[in-house]
Order: sequence, then C-alpha cells, then structure tokens
Amino acid sequence: MSDRWIDYVRGGVDRAGGPVPFALNQWSFLAPITAAIARHSPPGARLLDVGCGAGIYSSLLAHHGYRVTGIDEEPRIVAFARAMSDYFRASAQFDHGCASDLTKWHGQFDLVYSLGVVEHFDADVTAELIKEQSRCAPVVLIVIPTQHTRFAAQPTDERFYSRSQFEKLVTRTGLEIRESFVYGDLPTTPAKATRWLLPKGLHVPIRHLFTYGMGICCVAGCRR
Repeated sequence: MSDRWIDYVRGGVDRAGGPVPFALNQWSFLAPITAAIARHSPPGARLLDVGCGAGIYSSLLAHHGYRVTGIDEEPRIVAFARAMSDYFRASAQFDHGCASDLTKWHGQFDLVYSLGVVEHFDADVTAELIKEQSRCAPVVLIVIPTQHTRFAAQPTDERFYSRSQFEKLVTRTGLEIRESFVYGDLPTTPAKATRWLLPKGLHVPIRHLFTYGMGICCVAGCRR
C-alpha cells in the first residue's frame, strides 16, 4: 500500500511535467476549496493538512499567508513534501503522523483539512477519522472525489457518496454542516452542454443536487 501511494504521489507530479505545472494545475482545480478555506479561516490562520501527499497545495497556501502543517503516515511521502516545500521556498512544515491518531495536534489549529483521504475506508472508520480531525480545529474541511473521478484517474478502493449522503455521514460525528458543494467540471458532452445552455443560477444548483462534478467539499464545525 505504501509503495503504491508513493508511486501515486511522485508519479502525479512527474506526469504533470514537474512541480510547477503540477502546482498550477492543482491551484486552478482547487480554487473553490481555497475560497472555502478563506471564508472560514482568513490568511494568518493555522491550518493542518491531514494526508498531505506531495505537500504542494500546502506550500501554496503558505505563500498566501497561512501557517500550514502537513502530516502523512508514510515517512518517504513526508520527505518528498519537505523537498517540494523547499523547492517552492514555502514556510509550510511537514511531519509524520497517522490520521487515526492526531493527539499530537489536538487543539492547535484554526482549520483542519483533508483532500482525498477519508473515502478510502468504510463509513464507520471515515466518521471516526473526521471526528479525530475535529479535535484539532473548530472547523473541519473534507474533500472527497465523486464517482466521476474515473475521468481523472482509475478508481481504486474509494467509497463514493452523493453530496447529501456525505453530509449525513459527517453529521454522524456530531458536527454541524457549515457548507457543502460539488466542484470540478466534468469533461463530458452532457456536462459541457449543461454549462453552455443553462444560466449559472440553474447550472450550479443542478450540479450540487445531482453531485454532477469531480469532487465534494464539506465544511463542518461544532454545533452552535
């Protein structure tokens, strides 16, 4: 498993043409996520990235004024993320840690996020991972792929949810949904036709309702 994920992380950067093209592509694709982070924690906030992968997104957030710490349970991925942070001359920090036990980071951050991590487990484990993240920060932002991820990469062991199904899973942890949305345009003819023919006031609600996009972002926090 570890070797597969190392190959996935490094291979993703290589297939993009190197760190810079990868960073540009990721920053553009994750623009809705970056905007959501800013809505709930403005620059200067302390962010924890659980399952940091290559660490490039965290490095870019650091350049936008955030104090970012990324963790991963595979030491070789942590080393790669540190190398990428050095490459981009970013202030992001990276450490070894397990998503199921974040005790070391409890109560130390303003927002914790994970991108494509929790969907690799059964629903009960996913709920526990989200709950553990909530012990690190008052705001939790979780991003998972939809079933349409096949247009970007070959699915492996992911569990796929609709937007409403994932909201229900998150609320099982005792957290309150602050916002959720579907993002990422699909490269299909029906999706392109929908974007062209429908006004944005209709296109966006339809995408959210039918989970007709590449990913789901859910932001949650303690009940008020």
